[in-house]
Amino acid sequence: MSRLSQTSLLALLLSCGGGEPEPAGTGGDSGEDDGGDVGGDEGGGEGGDSGGSGGDDTGEPAWISLPADCTPPEPSGTDSFTLTGSVKNTQESGPGWFTEILDIAYLPDEDRVLTTGQGGLVVFDISDPTDPQTRGHVGAGGESFERYYQLLPVEPGLVWTTHREVGLDTFDVSDADDLVRLSRSEGFGYEGLARVGDHLYIASTEGHIAIFDVSEPRAPEWLGDLSEGIGRPWDVHAVGDVAYVADAELGLLALDLTDPAAPVVASVQPGAGQPVRLDDDGGSHLFQVSGAGGLELYELSDPLAPVLLATVDVGGSAQDVAYADGLVGVTTQEAVVLLDVGRDGSMAEPLPFAYEETEQFAMTLDALGSTWAVGDWNILGLWEAGEGAAPAGDLGTNIVAFLDEAETREVSLVNRGAAPLSLTGVTVPEGLSAQVSAETLAPGETGWLALTWDGGTELDVGEVCVATDDPDRPQHVLVVTSGLEGEGKVIGQAAPDFSLEDLDGETHRLSDQLGKPVVLAYFATW
Repeated sequence: MSRLSQTSLLALLLSCGGGEPEPAGTGGDSGEDDGGDVGGDEGGGEGGDSGGSGGDDTGEPAWISLPADCTPPEPSGTDSFTLTGSVKNTQESGPGWFTEILDIAYLPDEDRVLTTGQGGLVVFDISDPTDPQTRGHVGAGGESFERYYQLLPVEPGLVWTTHREVGLDTFDVSDADDLVRLSRSEGFGYEGLARVGDHLYIASTEGHIAIFDVSEPRAPEWLGDLSEGIGRPWDVHAVGDVAYVADAELGLLALDLTDPAAPVVASVQPGAGQPVRLDDDGGSHLFQVSGAGGLELYELSDPLAPVLLATVDVGGSAQDVAYADGLVGVTTQEAVVLLDVGRDGSMAEPLPFAYEETEQFAMTLDALGSTWAVGDWNILGLWEAGEGAAPAGDLGTNIVAFLDEAETREVSLVNRGAAPLSLTGVTVPEGLSAQVSAETLAPGETGWLALTWDGGTELDVGEVCVATDDPDRPQHVLVVTSGLEGEGKVIGQAAPDFSLEDLDGETHRLSDQLGKPVVLAYFATW
């Protein structure tokens, strides 16, 4: 990996099976990882609907062979989520520092976007939305690259920021080029924050909610912590007189603020994943994203007892959520997913609207009206959500690695757009054959691409191309390789033994895990 902050997963297969090639549609694993598993698992998408147009009584689809042609047909409709303008701050192209955006606030009345992350607190001028400009920035310490985690605009020219090892900082940002820290309140594990009247509530991943008196917003005063009934909170969001907590251990918590200086947990709604971020639609519904648990939609007729209406698989690890103009947007690192909950869809039955894979890592977003501000790691992008319906294909993986014998692998293809998606052709390298479970996928439907390798033809690195009428991405391409020769020749072979010391000084040896699945995750620990 060229970026230290990028996480990748390498599956070490300690043993592998053999046998004759299975009929298309019966072999291969199909997980839910949109990454590039070296071990060959692929999948993703929603549910188990194969998208087949027939099949036998076993539920297997009637597999279809498409023309061997990857020339795209005429697009169906126009792209319903388009980039208006962007600005990138990298170590190579930026102004002597770089951004890695973790949180964002879209402030069109001030012609500004504020972000936090690597690079600290950053101000962007969006007076020309086609050409956003980077203005001032400030880190949590003396180095410009030091980060903040989340932010909350207080009033024009004033913003609060959080840092896990520093606490809460208050900034005067009235001068976009000269950001001035006004005060600091020390704390640990600080992440999301919300204001209710003269009180501020901050989620601490150390296991509590920090409570502040902010009657003087330029100098918040710490009052105490709420620990009882709290697990590992990541975000706090206020709706009226109630504060909601996204708790990675417990789920969704509702806080009774009858005494705002001494809140109590009124209810707990366990979630499907690990909750990290929250938003609402103006008071009647709450949205929570929970990593692999996807998006959860709650009804708030009784604010202290939210009722779960729907859970949506967004095709990746849900990182952030925002609502605007009848649409809910979710970032998954790989993409921005838009769901219709107030146009043709509903809160109980959201409909796919748009899907856009971004250039880097889509981490956060905020919106007002039809404009969406997206933090795509080094990139701030301004996007427009249109009115038209169009298909949007989401291929479940970008690489398939076969073992050293003939086999079939199945890859999901989900239509995350608002119009039917047509599959018109597929090309494969020599030694491979391909079939699909359906030629047309309805909005939200999952289809399958079955790839069968003959086990003898060398696959160093080849490409499979699927032609569709997706107006944004008409050709969906994935790389194929094998364990026979070339780059994939170690797949399925015994991994060499090694040992590593963890951050606590404990030594782990690969051979101690024999017979168990082992995943190596490469990441930065700064």
